[in-house]
Amino acid sequence: YVAQGMNLQGGGSFSLFNLMLDLMNRHNAEPVLLLPNEDIGCEECRRQGIRVIIAKNYGWCGLKGALPQAKGLVKFILNKFYCYGHILHLISSQHFDLVHTNGMACQTGWVIAKHLGIPHVWHLREFGVNDWGVHYLYPDWYVRSKYMTTDEVVTVSRSLYEDQVNVHKYSSHANTRVIYNGLQVPDSYEKQYFQGDRVNFCITGYISSAKNQAMALRACEKLAELSDKFTLHIIGAVHYDYAEGAGELRNIAESGRLKGHVKFWGFRDDVSNILRNMDVGLMLSRCEAFGRVTVEYMANYMPVIGVDTGATPEIVLDGETGCICPLDDYDRLSELMHNFITHPELLHTMGEKGRERAVAHFSLEHNTDEIYSLYQEILSRR
Repeated sequence: YVAQGMNLQGGGSFSLFNLMLDLMNRHNAEPVLLLPNEDIGCEECRRQGIRVIIAKNYGWCGLKGALPQAKGLVKFILNKFYCYGHILHLISSQHFDLVHTNGMACQTGWVIAKHLGIPHVWHLREFGVNDWGVHYLYPDWYVRSKYMTTDEVVTVSRSLYEDQVNVHKYSSHANTRVIYNGLQVPDSYEKQYFQGDRVNFCITGYISSAKNQAMALRACEKLAELSDKFTLHIIGAVHYDYAEGAGELRNIAESGRLKGHVKFWGFRDDVSNILRNMDVGLMLSRCEAFGRVTVEYMANYMPVIGVDTGATPEIVLDGETGCICPLDDYDRLSELMHNFITHPELLHTMGEKGRERAVAHFSLEHNTDEIYSLYQEILSRR
C-alpha cells in the first residue's frame, strides 16, 4: 500500500488503515505500507502488525502558481534520479502480489507496479482541486498516461467517477469503477432523541472553508428567529490555514440570537460516543468525494441534512434518510432544521432508515469484500 501519509485523523488514512486491518483479519492478507515520512499513525499500524517502510518520495500535487510548478519539476527530478531507485532497491528482494495506491497525491505506486510487473490499483478518495485547492503539477497528458495504464482505478462515489472519467478524462470507463467507502458500524442501540427539550444539530470535520461550517451558523441565525429549541454542535480541529476564518465563526456564534446555541468541541477522538447524543447531522461540504461522517451520522440513527454537491446526494436519500439542500442556501437550510424541531417524529423515522442504509451499503465489511474481490479479479487476468 502506497500513501503520502498515515494521519488517522483524516478520512482517507483512516479508511486505508481499517481496510488493511480487515483484510488481515478476514482475508489473510499481508499488508505492507510505504510512506515518505514517519507519520502519527505509523506506530498504531506497527502495533496492529502492519509492516511500515519509510522511504522518501514526492507527490505530484500542489497549489497553482509558478512556484509550485517549479517545485514540482524539482520533485520530479528527485523522484526519477534518487527516490524511486532507493525504493526499488529496498523492495527488490521481497515478493508482492499487487500494489494499491491510496489517494491522488503521488504516482509512486504506479512506478513500483510497473517495475515489478504486478497489478496496480489506484484508489481515489478526493476531488483534489474541488476539495482543498490542490492540482496536479504535471501536464494532463502525463497524468492521463499513468491512470490509463493502471489496472483498475477505484473511485469512492459516482460523483468522483464522473469527475475522473468524463470531466477530466484521466482514466476510462474500461478501467475505472465505483466502490463506496465503508466504516465500522456501531452495534445497534436505543437512540434517545430531543434530549434537553432541544434538537441537537451536529457538524463534524476540520473547521475550514471546504467543510462550510459558516453555512450552518448563518442558517442558525435565521433559525433562531423561529425557535430557541436547538443547539448546533461543531466538532473538529481548526484547519491549519483557516485560523482567521475560525475566529470569525466564533464571533458569529457568540453574538446576537446565537449566544448559548452553539458549542465548539474542538478535536475529539470519541466522536462516535458524542453522536449517540446528537439528533441531526449536517453535511455541508462544498465538494465531498464521499463523506465518511455522513455515514457515521446515519449509522448512529441520525437524519442528515446535506447539500446538493459531490457524493452527498448519493448517500443521503432525500425525504427518506434526510434532506438535500442547495449549497449556501441559508434560508432553505434553516427551514429544514426548523422542520425537525416542529416534527420531532421525523428524527426517529428518518434515523431508522438511515441506520438501515448504512448497515446495508456502507459497512467496513462490505467495502473490504468488494476490494478483495477486485484484487482476485485483477490477479486472475495475469
